[in-house]
Parts: sequence; C-alpha cells; structure tokens
Amino acid sequence: MPLKNVLGNSCAFVAQHLGLRHRYVFTKNNRLRLRYVAGVTAALAAGLPTAVAFSPLSGLPVQFELASAAQAYNYAEPNAGVARDTADIESGMEMGQMVLASVPQFEKPVSPSDRIVTISSGATLGKIMEKEGVGASEVHNIIEAMDDHFNPKDLKVGQDIQMHFEPGEAEGEYQLTDMKIELNPLKTLTVSRDGEKFAADLEEKEVKQVIQAQKAVIKTSLYGSAAKAGIPKGIVSEAIKIYSQNVDFQRDVHAGDSLEVMYETHQTDDGYVAKTGDVLFARLTLGGKEIPLYRYETADGRVDYYGRDGQSTKKTLMKTPIDGARMSSGFGMRRHPVLGYSKMHKGTDFAAPTGTPIYAAGDGVVSKAGRFSSYGNYVRIRHRNDLDTAYGHMSKIAVKAGARVKQGQIIGYVGTTGRSTGPHLHYEVLVANKQVNPRGVNLPIGQALAGADMKKFKSKVADVDNQYAAAAGGAVKVAQRNVEKDDDVN
Repeated sequence: MPLKNVLGNSCAFVAQHLGLRHRYVFTKNNRLRLRYVAGVTAALAAGLPTAVAFSPLSGLPVQFELASAAQAYNYAEPNAGVARDTADIESGMEMGQMVLASVPQFEKPVSPSDRIVTISSGATLGKIMEKEGVGASEVHNIIEAMDDHFNPKDLKVGQDIQMHFEPGEAEGEYQLTDMKIELNPLKTLTVSRDGEKFAADLEEKEVKQVIQAQKAVIKTSLYGSAAKAGIPKGIVSEAIKIYSQNVDFQRDVHAGDSLEVMYETHQTDDGYVAKTGDVLFARLTLGGKEIPLYRYETADGRVDYYGRDGQSTKKTLMKTPIDGARMSSGFGMRRHPVLGYSKMHKGTDFAAPTGTPIYAAGDGVVSKAGRFSSYGNYVRIRHRNDLDTAYGHMSKIAVKAGARVKQGQIIGYVGTTGRSTGPHLHYEVLVANKQVNPRGVNLPIGQALAGADMKKFKSKVADVDNQYAAAAGGAVKVAQRNVEKDDDVN
C-alpha cells in the first residue's frame, strides 16, 4: 500500500475519534494537509512502540501506540500484501496502522487575542486597526461610534490602544470585540462590538477635593527643596507671590529656612492629582522668624492673605515680579556690558531662562506694550498718578495697551530683545516719571480687618491651625468632598 494511503487512513481514523471536522484534516481536493503528513510520518518512521505526535491545532500531545516491529508495515516492499479483515481493523491491529491509546474529546481549539499598540509618529487610528486585521467597513463604524466622545486626530504619540480579538466563524479568523484608549489619566474611551455594530462609552474617574499639607526645608533653592518635599511647582509659585509683597526671595531666603503650605488638590481615588487649587495657609520661616499667612474672603467678596493680627500683606507693588530669578545687576552706576563704559543703571536686572513668566508688580493700567528703544519688547504699567513700573527685553508680551491688570498677573515672558547680552528682565520703578531704586520706595501696606470680618477671621485662623496640625501629624488627607468632574483637565 502506498505511504500516502497509509497516512491518509491513519489520520482519518484519528480525526474520527478526536471529533475533528473533515476540512481540518483534508484539503478541498481531499488531500491530506501537509502538517499531518509531517507529524504522522515522523511517528511511523521512529519505529518505536510508543510515539508522540503533536496536534497542529491545539499544540497538545496526542499519544499513539504502534504495532510491534514484526507487525509493522514493510515500506521497503510496498507490494507485500498482508491479509486484512474487518476484525483486524476494528481491533486496531492492522499492520502499519496507529492505535489510539487515549482519545480526549474536544472541540476546535480556539483562544482570544489581546494586543497593545503604541501610537508612533505619523500613525492614524484607522491605519492601526487595518494593520491589525480590522476590515475597512468596521474601521469606519468604530470611528463613527466614538465621534461623540473623541476625535481620532487628537491621538498623541506614545498613547496606547488596547485591542481584544475573539475567534470568528471561519477558520483562523479573528474579529475585534473591544478597544480601549486612555485619553488622559481621568478619561478612558471604550468601543465594544454589539452584533454587527459598535458602541462607544466614555468612562471618567471621580475627582475629589483633597486638602494636603507639606513642609520643605530649604537647602540650595526653594523650588528644588519644595519639589523633593512633594510640593507642586504651581503651589510654590503661588506661595512666592503671596510673600513677594514683603520678602525679597533673592536676598532674604537662606539654607535652613523653611516653607510650609496647606493647599487644595483635585485628585482621584488612586492618587492622581488632576489639578491644584488655592493655598489656604502658608508659613515661611526666615532666620528662625515665622511669618504665617491665612487666606480669607471678606464679606464683600475680596480675597487676600492676612497675618494672625488681621493685617493684609498686600502692598502697592511686589518686591520681585518674577519667580526663581537671580538678581544679576542692581540699581546704580555700573560698567555697561554692551557699551563698555560706566553708566547709570536705572533699574534692577533678574537673570532667568527665556520664557520665564513676568508678573505685574501691582494693580494698574497698561500704558505701553510693544517695541521701545533699547528695551526691546517693553511693557509699562500706571499704578497711580505718580507711580509706574516698566519691564524690558521680553521675548513675548502677554497684554495690550489700555488693558487693566491685577497684581501677580502674567504680562510677558523673559527674553533678550533690544540691547541685551542674555535672557533677563530689566525692571524699573518710576515715581513722578523718574526711575528710582525699587528697594528704597516706601509704599503703603494693605488694609486691616475689623468688626465682623475680624471676628470671623479669628475663628478661621483657629480652624486652619487645627487642620494644618492634623495634616502635619501624618494625616495628609484631612478633608475631602466630591467635586464636579472637570472637563478642562487634559
């Protein structure tokens, strides 16, 4: 008997007992599939009493017992006839025929598939799905389903797309059943198969307001020490603004000083901080002297920071209208770095990287905003009839002439336009239209609380002190309440 017939009979016998469909074993032309030819041939050629073949469908071992060597079919003499009858076949002793020792009954082996694709430069959601085997019509339906929640053009490089596939009806076919895209740490978009259609759902994590308290002991820089203590950069910037009315952060702060803050955050249950809110309390310690400040809103709606005595720290002008900058040149005579000769320097220079925000030193109206002489990009603000401030060498101006600005509002960004040797802010204070030394200007302080506001403020101080003491003692989360989900968080 020819070898191909022996193999065919053997595989037909095994397929019948395994419960496999005819098309899994034979081709459309009724030819034995090559994977079975290889597996069975290896088993027969081994000439061993027991051989193990592996199913190409499942990868599971299927053990067969071979007839003894004396009964084995003599393939060297294919014409050598051997009597066969139905009984021999049924008993499994046909020469050259494999006898199944143990046959597990199972359906066609299948398994789902999970894939994660990371967005690369130039990739689109449609191309990614098509590359993973999703048909063009289904790609269209999926994108259409997510239209109310997300525009695929907003996908960013580095984002992950999670896809789940299940086996389809045809052999070897898989179809997409679920797809997830984490749009940001708060929002996840899920697209699921619903028959022949797809449905999209946007899951958004609940955000709660949580009050946190942290302390930073300054070693080299305030920002660096605060970052190591876990204080967000935005909170540090806000604290600097609060104290900048009375503290020169370039000269007054030294190693060993400390900053304590209690502030609002908006975060999820798993600890992700979506955004920070107001500074509720701050305590700056300079050379052993404590300066505590409390946020308070008066009965008429004005918000400010007050000392324990109810006195506002707000002055007409901030001492330093820029965060984290180094004073590179003070007010007075100096050798001009560009012109090369001694010349009166009628302002204060703060060296800082290009793009560092510059703040309005006080409330007022912008009288100039644009290119001006050797100042380059220049802004001038009128605070009262006899008091102005000016800001030069900006890389970008963020206000327009005629605009009303609040103290601490960003009016531009550090640059090196005009007559400048490097990025810095040139800051001037003008009294009666004449430049004066900013450190020598005597400016009035803010209001003091009185009456009902003072009584309410004292109660507020006691509550905040207790709240901060609890937080500083290890209970970082001292108060929380549900807040509305913020659609602006990206």
